[in-house]
Formats: sequence, C-alpha cells, structure tokens
Amino acid sequence: MMRDEAGFESNEKITGREPVQRKDKPAEQMYDREVPINGVPGHTMLHDWLDGEVDEMRASEAEGKSKVELWTRINAESEMLRRRVTPVHVQQRIMASLPDTPGTATNWWKQQVTITPVSAIAIGVALLAVGALIIQALR
Repeated sequence: MMRDEAGFESNEKITGREPVQRKDKPAEQMYDREVPINGVPGHTMLHDWLDGEVDEMRASEAEGKSKVELWTRINAESEMLRRRVTPVHVQQRIMASLPDTPGTATNWWKQQVTITPVSAIAIGVALLAVGALIIQALR
C-alpha cells in the first residue's frame, strides 16, 4: 500500500516509522525593505537618493537635475502639509456644535412622531382617494 503524505506531517508514533529529518533553509538577513531591489528593472540612483542612501549631488549627476529638484519640492510641500493644523476658531465651532453630554442626540428614526388632527384627516382623505383610484383602474 502506498501513501501520499501530500506534505503533511503524520504521527510517527502510530505508524512506527522514523521521523523525516527536514533541512531548514539558512536564515537570510532581513533589511528594512520588504522586497530586495537588486537587479529589479527601473531601480535608479533617484530611488537610492529618496531612500537616503546617496547624496543629492550624486543623484542629480546620474538622474538629471530636474528630477531631483522635482522630488525636493514634493518633499518640501509634503512636510508643510504634515505640519498643517486646524485653526483654533474652527476647532471651537466644532466643539460648540457637539452636545454637552454624550449620547443625548437621538436618531431621526427613534424620535417620537406626533400627528396633529389636521394631518391625520389629510392622510385619511389621501388614502381614500388612492383606494378609489385603484378601484376605478381595476374595473
């Protein structure tokens, strides 16, 4: 009888066989990147400069000054946007619009609906008119 283990470990104590010695791969050194980019097409000196591995002068010589200037401006604008905060008067208006105690605001579907006598009569007349129209359409 031939068994195919399909890569699953079996209980060697039950089968009486010797356990298979598995050879583990040597642990590779992990870097701060998820994917190694050595030999990846499209990886340029500009990427190394953006990662902080190469100085700006060397990157501009290899990639062109315009690309380095573009990414310098993008980095400066990004840093400016990171430091942006909401003005104090806007924060105060937001905080003033919040209810004093949490949980006091009710949802519109949970609010108590009151029907005045006039609106009840109007709804009744409208339902009678719709019913009469349906009866006329069926004849």
